[in-house]
Amino acid sequence: MSQKRSFSCLALVLAFLMVQAPWFTFSQPQEAPPLEESPQVLLGRDSPNLGGNTFRDAFIAMTLSDVSAVGVGKIVNEISFPSTGGIAFDRAELTPDLEASGATLEANIDEGPEGAQIVRITISATGTLPAGIIANLVFKVVKEFTFEEVGNEEHLIPLDNSVVAFTPAGEEIARVSSEPGGVDLAYAPVVFACFFYMH
Repeated sequence: MSQKRSFSCLALVLAFLMVQAPWFTFSQPQEAPPLEESPQVLLGRDSPNLGGNTFRDAFIAMTLSDVSAVGVGKIVNEISFPSTGGIAFDRAELTPDLEASGATLEANIDEGPEGAQIVRITISATGTLPAGIIANLVFKVVKEFTFEEVGNEEHLIPLDNSVVAFTPAGEEIARVSSEPGGVDLAYAPVVFACFFYMH
C-alpha cells in the first residue's frame, strides 16, 4: 500500500514540475530568416545579324536588378573580352531617364592579361540607381566574318563581367553579383515560310 502511495506522490510531483518548469516544454524549430536581396548587374547579348557581320555595331544592354533591399549609389563594372575576337569597344551611354536625373558615366579601356581588353564602366548617381536598364554599350565588329567562318548557329564572343557596388554613402556592398554577356557573330538563320500563309 505504501508503494502505491509513493508512486502516486511521485507522479503528482513530476506532473507539477512539467507544468511549472519551462525547460520541459518542447519548442518548434524556427525557420531561418530569408536572405536579403542583393544587387545584380547583367549584360545582354547582341543578336545575330541577317545582313552580315562586316563592321557592324553590336548593342549590349546593362541591367541592374534586385535593388529593393539595399540602395545602390555607384557601380564599377569591369568587362573583359579577347582582343583577337574581332570586336572592339566603341562607347557607353546612360539611359535618357538616368542621365536626366544627374547620374554620370565614365568609361576607360585597359590592357588585361593574355591580350584581353578590359572596359571599366563607372556609373554614379546623385541618390540611388533604379532597377532596370541603366546603360547601353556599343561594340563594333572590326573584322570581316564570312558565313563559312561563323555559320548561322551561335558564335558568341563572351563579355565577362565583374562588378563592385557602393551605397549612396560610399560604403561597399558586400553581396553583389553579375552575369556575363556576349556578341553573337553568327548570321541570322534564314526562315522559310509559305507565301500564301503569310498573306
